[in-house]
Formats: sequence, C-alpha cells, structure tokens
Amino acid sequence: MLEAWESLSPPAESGARNVLLADSGHPLDFRIGQDSRGQYVFLLDADRPAGGIPKLPKVMGISIELEEPKAGRVRLVLGLQDKADLQIFSHMCAGLMLATRSNAATRSSEGFVRTLEELHRWHEMLKRRQDRRLTRSERIGLVGELLFLRDELLPRMGLIAGLHAWTGHERHEQDFVVGSTIFEVKTQVVTADRMISVSSEDQLDPRQGRILICNQGIAPAPEGAAGSCTLNSIAKELADLAKATGGGASDLLGIGYLGAGYEPHPEYEEETWTRVDRALYEVRDDFPRIERGELRPGVEQVRYRIRASDCQPYARDIEATFEELIDG
Repeated sequence: MLEAWESLSPPAESGARNVLLADSGHPLDFRIGQDSRGQYVFLLDADRPAGGIPKLPKVMGISIELEEPKAGRVRLVLGLQDKADLQIFSHMCAGLMLATRSNAATRSSEGFVRTLEELHRWHEMLKRRQDRRLTRSERIGLVGELLFLRDELLPRMGLIAGLHAWTGHERHEQDFVVGSTIFEVKTQVVTADRMISVSSEDQLDPRQGRILICNQGIAPAPEGAAGSCTLNSIAKELADLAKATGGGASDLLGIGYLGAGYEPHPEYEEETWTRVDRALYEVRDDFPRIERGELRPGVEQVRYRIRASDCQPYARDIEATFEELIDG
C-alpha cells in the first residue's frame, strides 16, 4: 500500500483530492489519496450509524475529521501531518482494513464504528511507542516469537499466513493461532533449573482451545557467531523477506513490530543470541497450571512459574504436530 500512496500526486484544483480505491476486495469503501496541499489522506465512506457517531480518537500526528457526502452517509478522513511518518501511517491504515475485513458490505455503519474502535487502539499503541525502549525480558520474548515465526511457521505456511497467525503483538493472551490451535511461545536464557513463566490465570486455560507451549532456550553468543542473531538482525531479516514477498507482507510485519513496541535501536545490538533448544508441550489433562475456575472470588491477575522438567510427560513432537495441523 505504501507504493500506491507514493505513486499519487496532488490534484491541481484547490480543495480537491486525488484518491483511489485501497482494496477492491475489501467489503468497505476505503480510499487512499493526496489532497491539493500534498497531504496523504485515508478515507472511509459508510452509512451513518443509527446510534450516533462515537467519540473520535486523537492519534498523534494524524488529523481525524468527519464529512457528510450526502444524507445518511458519513466520511471519515484521516490526514497525515508529517510525510516522514508515511510508513507508520500506511501500517495503521492497513491495520484498520484488516480489522474490518470480515465486516459485511451491507452493514457499513458497523464497519465504521469498528474502524473508530481500532483507531482508539492505535492511539494507545503509538502513545506507548514514543521514547520507549523494550525491557530485557520483552526483548527476549520478541526474539523468541520471531525465531518461532521464522523457523517453524514460515517454512510450513509462508510468511503472509504466518504473520496472520501472529497475535501476541495485539496484547492477546497467546502468541500465535494456527487454525483452532493456540501456541504460547516461552523463551528464556538457558539455566540449570529452567522455569516457564505464565502471565495470567487465562493464559493456559484450555477452554479457549487447544494450547501448545513452545519452550525455547537461548544463550548469549559471540558477535557474528554462526546461527546467532540480535533483535535488530532477525527483525531486519524478516523485514527484507516481507519486502521481497509483497502482497501486504510488509504492512502485516510493520503492524506486528509497532504492536510489540519494536523499533530498531543501537542498544539492541548489544545482545547476541543463539537458540539452544526448542520443545513443544500440550496443555491437557493434569498439565501443571492454574485456571480461573480454581480461584477464590476476588483473586485475579495471577502470575506463576512452572518447572520445565514437570512438563516432559506432555511433550509433543514438533514435526508430527505441524504435519497434523498444516499438512494433514
């Protein structure tokens, strides 16, 4: 979508817009363009919601306005205030379209409301992004998710399907969803007594679906060691692959990086990692875990740790599992 925006030129007529349909296969009428001032714009035309217009968000660096092209219709107009932020703007607009892709064309008012809800989420996400660095545990977690994406999903599903499966950056309880199977990726620096951290009482609750834990051990490695990576290097490797893949892969990956709070920084080069091992466990039967239904009233937001050695009875073969999920 970035290339389509860059191919446009502003119209000569003052106050006019040069626009084109963003995606002919999308059920909603999203359009990209430039106005006569050379500002990049993103538009959505829809039926006016019967319950009224929800409160408009305030997204940093983006103007958000409403127009009424005709009775009973409403037009949402997003304008990029600084052209230097076009890539982020493109990722955000692609994210709005992804969030509304399942909306029915005949119910565009609902798609309009859903778009505003997603804009509020982007406001919070971009606000967190400003002048923030990932903590060490967040960096290790993101390296682990990208390793799993690159090593396990990409060869079996392709990059675009793998990126659609990546949900961890959306603040979901789990990291990847393949069909009806949930993958929770747990990555830690290898120690003698390895523990798996669980962030809530819902994270391993099988009522959500079949849950598999991918437990990865990583260790510090000398800079430039074969098979090693920094957070920046594996992020760039996937970004280069997304660019070569096309088909919206760069937008999908960019949305993931923004959601995870990642931007390349020199300090992320200071840690070089190599993967030591990778094991898969299925959460079933008496797998060691806490579930919401076991908690007394008033107890919530539980965080706990599980000994990896106690997960061994629930180990699954990775190759056989993916053959069953994808090839079967």
